[in-house]
Amino acid sequence: MIVSIRKFLLINLLLAITITTSSTALGDYYIDEQDVQSHLDMLLSHTAFAFSGLLTAQLDKNDFNQIQKGLDKIPGLMQKVLSKDNDKKQENDETRYQLQVLDSQGRLLLHTANVNELAFNNQPLGFSDKIIGGTTWRVFVIKNSYGDLKIVVAEKYDLRTELARRITQDDIYIMLLIYPLSGLLIWFIIGRGLGGIRAVTNEVAHRAPTRLEPVGIEAVPVEIKPLVEELNHLFLRLQEAFEREKRFAGDAAHELRTPLAALKTQAQVALKTVDIVEQRKLLQNVVIGVDCCAHVVQQLLILSRLVPEASELEDVTEFDLSKLAAEIIAQIGHIALEKDLDIELIAEKPALMVGNPTAIGVLVRNLVDNAIRYTPEKGAIDVLVENKKDGILLTVVDNGPGIPPELHDRVFERFYRILGHKSPGCGLGLAIVQRIAKLHDARVSIGTPASGQGLKIEIFFPSKSLH
Repeated sequence: MIVSIRKFLLINLLLAITITTSSTALGDYYIDEQDVQSHLDMLLSHTAFAFSGLLTAQLDKNDFNQIQKGLDKIPGLMQKVLSKDNDKKQENDETRYQLQVLDSQGRLLLHTANVNELAFNNQPLGFSDKIIGGTTWRVFVIKNSYGDLKIVVAEKYDLRTELARRITQDDIYIMLLIYPLSGLLIWFIIGRGLGGIRAVTNEVAHRAPTRLEPVGIEAVPVEIKPLVEELNHLFLRLQEAFEREKRFAGDAAHELRTPLAALKTQAQVALKTVDIVEQRKLLQNVVIGVDCCAHVVQQLLILSRLVPEASELEDVTEFDLSKLAAEIIAQIGHIALEKDLDIELIAEKPALMVGNPTAIGVLVRNLVDNAIRYTPEKGAIDVLVENKKDGILLTVVDNGPGIPPELHDRVFERFYRILGHKSPGCGLGLAIVQRIAKLHDARVSIGTPASGQGLKIEIFFPSKSLH
């Protein structure tokens, strides 16, 4: 399923805006309703106190009649004002507000239109609610000190609810108008934010297959910088893999050219030789040459698999190094018997370690094989496996010609062989040993045995856990 980051962010951000604005509008509705109620209550009280201020002790009956005539004209004025703001004529607007003035005996002195349909005579002083004919009214009552008059101002709750509804409705209209603009702005902002991804995409897309240089991360957004860094690490590993393949091909061509040429020469001479004894000798040399080529190829393949960029071993398990060493020596012991060599395994059992048993088997095989190759006939080879406080020590000692101290570091180089040694080999054994040791965080050291003759190689494997 193809996912667009821009569409995902656009849809989810607009959804988030919708939820938050809707929640805000709902909250505003309740808050505005409270504010409207408070504000209109204040207007009711101001109206009552203002009207009370007009009713002084000097007013007589004629004055009350003149005031009543003015109150009778209020419905017509209200209709004219409301018709300017509404397309549809409002009905019964004159009944939305009511004013009464009563004397101390409860007689009605002043009133607005349709007052006879309402009864506020018994309302207490201050604010109160009253239901008349299914309609709820908000009522405010005060007393005038002049003439002990009771002033009643009432307003329908419908007006208050309508006002709060209109405020909320206006908020929704504004939200709907701004919604497309928000979507457009989010679309462009996300597009600008994804510019770094497009830049990296274009750079990688237009690269040649052989161009594996790292991608520049100076202008890359912080959020995708880890991705670009991992991509650069991948380029580095690919470049090392290509170089390794080239090196393998070059090494194979270099190391196999001479043995193959010798094999061809031996075979051609054998074909031309009529002497059976001589021919058999030449064919034996061909077999030896084939074994040499096979050994070179095997060592090259092992070294190629032990890639430098491998930081973690696969198939790691716990195994007994003593048992593994015994199995390796048993497999190649016949080679030592051909040279009448004495191989002794001195091992503490069990010697448990954590690692890749296949790789460690290759390491032990190369160490013992090197010792067999360079130890003269009737010589001795000792393989020791010891449990130490914080790990396991593997030691291989022989009484061969040894290695001069100044060459201890060089013998780990690929294809390096000490001049003057006539033993067959390709100079890859110790390079493989060192690489396997590094993969197991082991330390390799070369020295001379206590006898003063031969070579001693020690490999210390530190203690590890499977978890």
